[in-house]
Amino acid sequence: MKFNKLFSGVMLFAAFLFLSMLAVHREAYAANGVSGADTGSVESGTNANIEKIEKKLDKALSEIQAIKKANKAQSSENYFSNIQLVGTLIGSYTYNLAKPEAVNTPSSFEGNGNYGDNWQTDGFALNNADITLRRSPGTSSNPYGVGFHISLDFGQNIQFYKAYYGNTSYFTTPFQDRTPYDIRKAYININLPVGNGLDIHIGKENELLGFEAFNPIRNWNDTYSLLDAVEPATLTGVFLTYNFIPALTSTLGIANTINSAVPIDNLPVIELNESYTATGMLTFNGGFIYGENSYLVGNGTGSSTNGQLYEDNLNKSFYGYIDGVFSPTADWSFVADYELGLGGGINGSVLGENGITAGSYSGYPALVQTSSNTYDKSRFYGIAGYIHHQHNYGFGQLAETLRETAAYDQNGMWEMTSTPGTGDTYIDSTLTFAYQPSFKNFKDVQFRFELEHQGSNHNVYLDSNGLQTHSQQNTINLMVLYSF
Repeated sequence: MKFNKLFSGVMLFAAFLFLSMLAVHREAYAANGVSGADTGSVESGTNANIEKIEKKLDKALSEIQAIKKANKAQSSENYFSNIQLVGTLIGSYTYNLAKPEAVNTPSSFEGNGNYGDNWQTDGFALNNADITLRRSPGTSSNPYGVGFHISLDFGQNIQFYKAYYGNTSYFTTPFQDRTPYDIRKAYININLPVGNGLDIHIGKENELLGFEAFNPIRNWNDTYSLLDAVEPATLTGVFLTYNFIPALTSTLGIANTINSAVPIDNLPVIELNESYTATGMLTFNGGFIYGENSYLVGNGTGSSTNGQLYEDNLNKSFYGYIDGVFSPTADWSFVADYELGLGGGINGSVLGENGITAGSYSGYPALVQTSSNTYDKSRFYGIAGYIHHQHNYGFGQLAETLRETAAYDQNGMWEMTSTPGTGDTYIDSTLTFAYQPSFKNFKDVQFRFELEHQGSNHNVYLDSNGLQTHSQQNTINLMVLYSF
């Protein structure tokens, strides 16, 4: 950089010196009073040469100015100039028409049963406050380099979506008593000049499963369906993203994960996600998480049921999905999504080796025998469909979203509202209206109004006495989102 500045200065000085000499030279010709046809011819040729030289000097000066401008831009494009601070603030009001009484027991959700978010039955809540500090790996002149991403989350919603970090009593603590904060993402981002560019994340981030993700700004709904509630919470490890062909993006992760859904806790796992853009209007996504599992079989009475995690290497757990997104125009989107979760269970021999007798076990969750020698083996699957419409008007953007989901918990293991060992079928229907003003002071604010209906083939929802006497419930939710 110092050499460029020195070179630029020398060039400028030489240019000015040469122009000064030309000026003196031209004045000398004028002072000599050269006359006659030959003299005029010589003077005409000399003037032509001077004009050519002046044009070359002007071009050189322009190039020097361009070099100086590029050097200035390069000097200002340092590592810290590329850091961004972004965030989301979300508040809502939820009202359950059944007016259920909250029951703070380990075996049931509080308030709005089957709600991971907006579980408060009646009242205002700070759902989420996300503060993110990030830097992309490269710069505008060089896309390769090292960046980072850190996201801190606070609020009511995170009390469900955060992982419990090995504290088994976390699952038996009522939602409102859980710590309302978490580090959702914390990773180093490296972009290497390998082929089309190899993107590497090292650290902690959200899982990539399913169409619904814990990203309220990009998500169309106020609430999340059961398919999202049973997915693993976060992954910590190494993640590689590469485009083998322009239309196909592949992500491979080798990580540890702590699941927010009981009773399964996936430890070392492999995550694979594929995204294929078939056309400009149609995209397919699919992937899975597969790996070792442990079970929470404690928190009861007795020395052998004290909330320990017992690992079973013989059985693995699996959660996968596939979806298609069809967007024929900029205003319309249609989504079909299928998800499947398989819990390998825990062998009876593991219980015997640790002195646990399933028949007399009184801890949480209840151990359910699902085969001749396996307990708590589970199968959870479901489908979801979305119809989304949005349009920009002079006063802002209006959007409408219809969501229909159906989930089947074959052995009653994945959802805490169901009785362990009892198969449950759930439906979830939502109609969401959204408005984002175009006015200067409100262009980063979105208002959402959502009507939701949930149903089950068993009475899993609470009444005003705190008893599970309802097989369906209806809620109203009003949400305000602000992003910066």
